[in-house]
Amino acid sequence: MKQVKGSMAVTIIKNIKTSPKGLGPYNQILSDKAKDLLNRRILAGSWYPYDAYRECFDALCLIEAKNDPKTLTGWGLGESKVWLSTIYKSIIEKGNLQALTTQYTRFHRLVFNFGEIKAKFVSDTEIEFTYIDLPRDWSNYYYIAMGWVISFVESTINKKPNYIFLNKSWEREGWTKIKLSWTP
Repeated sequence: MKQVKGSMAVTIIKNIKTSPKGLGPYNQILSDKAKDLLNRRILAGSWYPYDAYRECFDALCLIEAKNDPKTLTGWGLGESKVWLSTIYKSIIEKGNLQALTTQYTRFHRLVFNFGEIKAKFVSDTEIEFTYIDLPRDWSNYYYIAMGWVISFVESTINKKPNYIFLNKSWEREGWTKIKLSWTP
C-alpha cells in the first residue's frame, strides 16, 4: 500500500483546516476517506494512506491556488525553506552537490514509501532529477517538487538556479524530469 509520512501530511491538513475559505469547499469535494484523514491527529513520524493524502493535496491546490503552476512552485520553495531550516537542516552540506543529490533522493524515501528520484550530473553547473514510479498525472506535486528542488540546490550552492521541465509526465509518456542549471 502506498503511504506518505506524517511530516508531509501534516502540512496539507493544517493548511486545509486553517484555510480562510473555511472547510465548506473541501467538504464538497473530498471523499469520506480524505475527510477521515483531515479529522485524525497526524503524527510526523507515522505513515498515512497515499490516496487520502493525494486527494487532500489536490483539493488544497485547487481551492487555494486554482492549480496555478507558479503559485504551486512558490509553495514548494516556501515549504522547503522551512524544512531546511528546521527538521531537515542536517541534510544540506554547503557547496557539496554530490551530497545534495544523495540527500534529496533520500529525503524522498523519508516521506514516501513508493517511487524514487534519480539525480544525474549533466555538467558542473547542471543537474537533472527524474521522478520514477510516481503517479504520472500528479502535476500539482511536480510543480511543488520543482520548488523543493530549487530550494535544495540554492541552499547548497548559494545561487538561485534556472529550472525547466525536460519532460512532463502528465502531458506525454515517460517520467517527469526537471533540469536545474546555474552560472559558475
